[in-house]
Amino acid sequence: MSGFTLQGIQEVVCSTGGLDKARTLFERYGGWNVVDAGAVPKEILAFWDLEARGTAEAVLLQSNHHSTGQLRLVQFSGVEQQYIRSSQQPWDTGGIMDINLRVHEVPTTFAHLRELGWHGLSDPLLQTMGPFTLYDVLMRGPDDTIVAFTHRLEPPMELSAPIAFPSHIYNSSIIVKNLAEALDFYQDKLGCHLLNSYQVKKDSPQENMFGLPFNFVTEVVTHAHILSFDGTRDTIFQIVLFEGVEGKDFASVSRPPNRGWLLYRVKVDGVEAYHDHLQNKGVGIHRTLQSIELSPYGKRKIFAVLSPNGVWWEFFGK
Repeated sequence: MSGFTLQGIQEVVCSTGGLDKARTLFERYGGWNVVDAGAVPKEILAFWDLEARGTAEAVLLQSNHHSTGQLRLVQFSGVEQQYIRSSQQPWDTGGIMDINLRVHEVPTTFAHLRELGWHGLSDPLLQTMGPFTLYDVLMRGPDDTIVAFTHRLEPPMELSAPIAFPSHIYNSSIIVKNLAEALDFYQDKLGCHLLNSYQVKKDSPQENMFGLPFNFVTEVVTHAHILSFDGTRDTIFQIVLFEGVEGKDFASVSRPPNRGWLLYRVKVDGVEAYHDHLQNKGVGIHRTLQSIELSPYGKRKIFAVLSPNGVWWEFFGK
């Protein structure tokens, strides 16, 4: 018996320079409900090694009261910050490239968000990714963040919630330099389930969701592995390699309090046993196991690790 059970991604944390603006987008336009709001406790700042350098405010939001794939917005004050993926391109490595949200109609969302100051890396496109056919668009927003908005056609998926952002954060992309190394870290060390793998290569010059030049897109192959902590598709993430194009590497700046998609929080039943399991696997523990009041969950044990590409993962539970 392992003594632990991985429960999936509870939150994606975003460090933003405009908390009220970001909250308005997800709460008023997107229709998400607020779960928790207020000052970030000193013990969380200490966990991030920031207790002596300023303060922070946070808001935790859910889509249609869905308890996983939540978004926690954090705004720091009194600290120096960099942008995690400054002026990023999708093929740049390091940190978290995007989050994925399902919507009722991609073109409608695209039009509305352009009026709110967001910009597409392309116009909405019909995509085939492994077994799925979907409308998809990547849009760049504040804090040099990217959000992918999708509407799946095959297999069909109906979204029942009558709000603009009717799904939780169901997926997220991590761009890596070495796909085999990343897969070993997530599957063999962290214990994630590999759900499926796919690759995409355009056979003619054409518009593409990543904004690659038409005369170059046929030279690039996108490889991806889709993974899940709990074995379901409720909250998944994908590790992606762009073969044939090289960009910047942001691994060294994917840390609090820098701005952008900051970190993931994963719920674990038996988190202490999981912490010991990772140590036995040779995984470096970036923030040692400790007890912290983690609102709104209460007192929880929490620790953090860094991926080979600089992604900050926090694991918490009882």
